[in-house]
Amino acid sequence: MSGRYLMNDTDVSKKPVTEKGVSVKKFAVLLLTICIAAAALTGCSPKDTETMAQAEVCLEQGDYENAVLLYDQAIGEGKQLQACYRGKGIALMGQMEYGSAAETFRKALDSATFTEKNLYHDHMEDDIRKYLASCYIHSGRYEDAILIYDALLEKDDENTVLHMERGTAKAAAGDLDSAKSDFDRAINLDRKNYDMILEIAQTLEKYGGKKIGMKYFSGVSASDANIDPILRGKILYYLEDYKNALDLLNPFAADDEQAALIACRCQIALGNLDAARDVISGFGSKSDSSPELMSLLGSIYMKQRNYEKAVKVYERAVKAAQGTAELQTALYNRIVAYEYAGDFEKAQKLLARYLKQYTGDKEAKREYRFLKTR
Repeated sequence: MSGRYLMNDTDVSKKPVTEKGVSVKKFAVLLLTICIAAAALTGCSPKDTETMAQAEVCLEQGDYENAVLLYDQAIGEGKQLQACYRGKGIALMGQMEYGSAAETFRKALDSATFTEKNLYHDHMEDDIRKYLASCYIHSGRYEDAILIYDALLEKDDENTVLHMERGTAKAAAGDLDSAKSDFDRAINLDRKNYDMILEIAQTLEKYGGKKIGMKYFSGVSASDANIDPILRGKILYYLEDYKNALDLLNPFAADDEQAALIACRCQIALGNLDAARDVISGFGSKSDSSPELMSLLGSIYMKQRNYEKAVKVYERAVKAAQGTAELQTALYNRIVAYEYAGDFEKAQKLLARYLKQYTGDKEAKREYRFLKTR
């Protein structure tokens, strides 16, 4: 066995602000969900070519390989170059080709036509710069990302997301004190947003600042009525207070997906794998439409070394994840399950297909080389 780990069987938050809040792959697909949603603001217009429209459909469907090809064709047509380069950059991010995506976004910034400048003013260019900064973070070019956020914040100093993202870039660069200043600013702008505070704390933990992040919740207890009970459960899970988290979440776990997810993870953290499976069973048939719950169930079977069942569950996870931000995670975990089940031929075929879509996944490329030796 190659010894690779499954993706995302213990994440608390579905909405990380950077690639380090959860696994890099998880961030990539979530970021693309945000990007594609934003595309609706600056995408199709009456002047879009048919090729551009086809490219945008592929992008929305997560077909990044064909989206890149179609955007290249649209660029060759010479119309709306900035929008085309932007779309291609987003598709390249979906493929985890962050260096190429950054180069494409830089071309987008240099390609605005007179019509585009008048139509979008600075909105399109600011949007592109945010994606460029994200590419720099993925590529380890943290100082370049910080410079972009500096310029964006000069125009919009009350933007909480920009402060969070610059704080993340600073934390990644090793400057936790400066990162905390940005995170504090974001919190002061939105004081009761405990979802955001939890994301900040998770980001700090990823970069070695868990003690700093935990201080944000020094006054939070299981009985704090000012915070939604499910969110309190998430926070207590982060604080490793699993038993109190379960007390809060159990009454909701049969009907609320987030409550079921965190209750299940609490049981896993306590070593109660059968009880964790019971949480998912208690969610009933609804779990079949939840790629996250299916992936979590698959990870439980993997921990129990029941690889055949894990394979079946991950097949269900892939089916549930079609058209969602969870698809890449489900696809990859299915490959690992087949590998551990000893079906190396199937794992190799699935991984070859995976790499056609996620061409920049260096870790998956190493795994493919390993599987070819089996």
